[in-house]
Amino acid sequence: MTDVAQPASDERDAHRVLPQRLTITLVGPRSAGKSTLIAALPDCFAQGAHGYPSALRLTLQPIGRGEFEGGYPAASKYELLESFVSPYERLRETVESGGEPTPPETLQEYFFRLNAEASQDLSDATRLLEIVDVGGGLAAPEEGQPQSASVASRVQFATKLLASDAIVFVLPLVRLEECRWVGSMSRLIERLALAPDRKAKRFVVAWSFYERLFVNLGPAAFTYACDPLVAAHVLRRALAQAPWLDALRELEREGASLRFCVFSSYGFVKTFQNPNLDPLQSGERRFSRVNGPGRPSLTEFWRPFLAADPIVNAALGLDSAFCFSYERLAAPQGLVAE
Repeated sequence: MTDVAQPASDERDAHRVLPQRLTITLVGPRSAGKSTLIAALPDCFAQGAHGYPSALRLTLQPIGRGEFEGGYPAASKYELLESFVSPYERLRETVESGGEPTPPETLQEYFFRLNAEASQDLSDATRLLEIVDVGGGLAAPEEGQPQSASVASRVQFATKLLASDAIVFVLPLVRLEECRWVGSMSRLIERLALAPDRKAKRFVVAWSFYERLFVNLGPAAFTYACDPLVAAHVLRRALAQAPWLDALRELEREGASLRFCVFSSYGFVKTFQNPNLDPLQSGERRFSRVNGPGRPSLTEFWRPFLAADPIVNAALGLDSAFCFSYERLAAPQGLVAE
């Protein structure tokens, strides 16, 4: 009996169907919460702290550049040079220590594998994600401030933005009339809406710092935050402050998907339900317990809130209970149309 020739391993790899790869770019002003959103993603998925049904079985794992580029977990030359600490691990350490996550005039790339239960609306449920964190000084510089971003950085940003499969605008829930970045952000959105070579078909406007709206509610804060009607009311008020976002309606007329949502990377304290902002620490820090020498434990109390929703919507096109279209937000007050 003659042996049947078997295809070489590289041939089998070539014929294997690889997961779909997507690039999602996060754009927003400095200190809007882009980097903290990325840092909170695995915990948000692991704790189910999102607005999607549990039957969807969403999971998210950080991966390396090699797996994203090749579709399988193999170390690339880039990763071998990264020693034992990946860029994503460094990001999480920086966020936990309260440092500056992303230099204002640069962009950083992080890679993830997103899995979901296949369903009638979702036949291919695995995505390999490249999430690009654009520094606020590059995407939305403050007016009146010297611009230190190099020409090469600006070209890299424009190239990455136009080639992205989805774009998430991360904006803070603050008094926008007092912000000096509104002019540059509105011009960016207008130019992007009119760009003929734009690839993106999904756009999400994610409003950060949602937990700050409930600091006076104590243990009732989490209950109110979990009500989609409250989120819809907050979004209506936010959009009333930002008429320049109406330029995004042009994208809808061209067939693109546009959604609005809220999120909180710091979230709410487990068990106690209050916003996870420790007033006894300087700056903005989460509650923690120091168990002997070493770094404090943050995970004991930390429950991020809806940080996964803008990413899942951008990657899969699925709406959660907290993802709103213009049409849903235009429903009568007190009623969110399904």
